[in-house]
Amino acid sequence: MAESSCRIRYTRRVFPENAPQEKITTKLSILDGTVGRYAPCSAIWLYDRAENADARDPVVFERLERALKKTLDDYPHYSGQLRWASKELVEGDVNPSYLGRPVVVYGAGEGPGVELVVAEDSRELGAIVPSREERSTGKQIWIATDFPQDELQPKTHLAFSRLSEFEGLPGAAIQLTAFKCGGFAVSIKLMHCLSDAMCLMQFAHTWAAHSRSLFGDDSPDIARIINEKPLFDPSQLDQHAHLTAGAFKPNAEMIDKARSLPVHRYDWWAANAPGFPSWAPMANEGTIPPAEELASLELSPATFPPWPTWDMGLPVEHVQIRFKAEILAKMKRAAEASLPESLNGQRVSRLDVALAHIWILINRARQHENSQRLVYLNVTLGLRSRVEPPLPDTFVGSPIVLAHITKTGSEASAATIGEIAGSLRETMSRFTPDAVSAFIHDAAFETSPQRLWQAFLGSQHCLVTSWVRARAYEVDFCATKQPAVYVQGVMPRLDGLVQVIDIAETGDFDISVSLEKEAMQRLLQDPMLREYGL
Repeated sequence: MAESSCRIRYTRRVFPENAPQEKITTKLSILDGTVGRYAPCSAIWLYDRAENADARDPVVFERLERALKKTLDDYPHYSGQLRWASKELVEGDVNPSYLGRPVVVYGAGEGPGVELVVAEDSRELGAIVPSREERSTGKQIWIATDFPQDELQPKTHLAFSRLSEFEGLPGAAIQLTAFKCGGFAVSIKLMHCLSDAMCLMQFAHTWAAHSRSLFGDDSPDIARIINEKPLFDPSQLDQHAHLTAGAFKPNAEMIDKARSLPVHRYDWWAANAPGFPSWAPMANEGTIPPAEELASLELSPATFPPWPTWDMGLPVEHVQIRFKAEILAKMKRAAEASLPESLNGQRVSRLDVALAHIWILINRARQHENSQRLVYLNVTLGLRSRVEPPLPDTFVGSPIVLAHITKTGSEASAATIGEIAGSLRETMSRFTPDAVSAFIHDAAFETSPQRLWQAFLGSQHCLVTSWVRARAYEVDFCATKQPAVYVQGVMPRLDGLVQVIDIAETGDFDISVSLEKEAMQRLLQDPMLREYGL
């Protein structure tokens, strides 16, 4: 194995500048529990050297660290200790469930802190990623399999990385990496029960605002961002479950409504499922009841995960595809013109049509044209605006659900872009405030939130997350007034993962696709990829 070009200078734990003086224990939300075994929510920003920001000068990272401590004043629980709730902790709570229910303890010196890693890389930034100009012209399709995301994000073992391991482990980690040329990378890695993508971006923008002030930026925008305080109150989401104090019994009507939604209920605990992997029992440790207790429980309805459809030994390629604004406009017009009569009332978005185009291509690349087996496009939906009254964008946590559309393989391979985009929009419209309340209500009564997985990967599934409108490229730590060279939403390179980021004010989308190697080669050679131009 080749020696890494990235060398760790030092690692230390960082705490808020003004931490709470009292010990605080906060139970995370019902939905935060459902993402307990998800991969961390993580991103890497890469920046060119600038006149006032040469990462070879230690002052640059010193300022970023000072700004981080100030930012943690508003996110003190990020430096706290994640652990699982106990029966005693939930006594008297409107929701007495405790198995697999995450809590965070912070303040008064409690908690392991945020791990900060400072590193240096012997490569030039240009040897790692194409420039902004290259991506917008000659490298709109970029094979990113060799992008060194594992070297540029902290290797810190976070709490709940294995469900049974958490004591003394941080829930958040940061890495700052200086390149030979003076450019640098910033990576933020948060356990998913603490943060979804929207929350991650709020944190990044606040940290960047504090940092810009240390670089001499005194624009009104700084004060506006810093004064937009995060709202960390998980109970404000849980109240939408409409639980009754002292009468913890499910409402049958709400349960029926929740289970009619297009959300998978794959059972992680089903050891008798075909293809059940040997590593799964260990992955379940920590939030599964003892065997004798489990045998006596009546579990909620669930289905076997389709393990045989996901060959984890196959090599996976990662590609970034940049669709310019004018191409997205063409896609949208094509989708509107090809909406089936049954979906004529749907108003499709640019994101809907981009995902429709990619999903059709993936199904063709997987050679599903003659298959009658079902295939699924699983889409991450944020729920802040889908409850009534809505929660603000500054609400901290992970209020998400994974919804899906489904077709036979042959239908999904031959469908029009309008048919798939309209189906996506129709599916999203089903998540009304009443439906979301029912979903949270149902989740509250689950034996353990980590039992059910709402999506899957492998040859029949895709899983999408969108960071559109999160202003990821506009995170500016050093007051350079320039967008990042590249932003990588860090996800494991697994067959079927798709992520969408918009690029500053260009109106362009950069779509990340991870796919089994041979299928990826077919996708890149498919003339349909360039149907609307590239």
